[in-house]
Amino acid sequence: MDTLRYFKDLAKAQHREFRGSIASDSVGLQRVQHLVAVNAGYASWDALRGASSADRDLAVAMTLEPHLCINGFGAGSFDVPLEARRARFAGWRLELRGRATHVAEILKWLESNVERRKTINPDYGSYGLKHMAERHLGAYVANGEFIAAAIIAGYPYRRGEGTSPNATFGMSSRSLAVLRRGAA
Repeated sequence: MDTLRYFKDLAKAQHREFRGSIASDSVGLQRVQHLVAVNAGYASWDALRGASSADRDLAVAMTLEPHLCINGFGAGSFDVPLEARRARFAGWRLELRGRATHVAEILKWLESNVERRKTINPDYGSYGLKHMAERHLGAYVANGEFIAAAIIAGYPYRRGEGTSPNATFGMSSRSLAVLRRGAA
């Protein structure tokens, strides 16, 4: 995916929305580009443009999925008050946002080892798959890192039901079985 094109198109679409509103005269395209960049985790549009492709890939995935964080989807359990959950979730989003290099490694491994399929495979969830990736990569893989890498790679996916942080993907059972046996 051309990530710069994605963010340019997003800014243009948002600018068109602003032009249709009452306050349209005061909001130019450059201002909207800046806001898009800030919302994606960058200090400015120039910072977004100068970022690595791996960093922009992760920024796109997180823009497409605003509930994606280091632990997967969502703010976790309801064991703390709402404001504490929001703060915790914001921290988890920042933590994932800082892991672009590791997500790129997981992405490379996925693309080299796991075939796509058109339909979602309900037999393998992100939490189990992240453990499979850990065994093959020799390093810890967070659930959110795995999900982000799969989204970037273009695997079809479905979020878990309810408050589940997990996801299932359109990944071939055959290639996953080979990985589980340790042949890859």
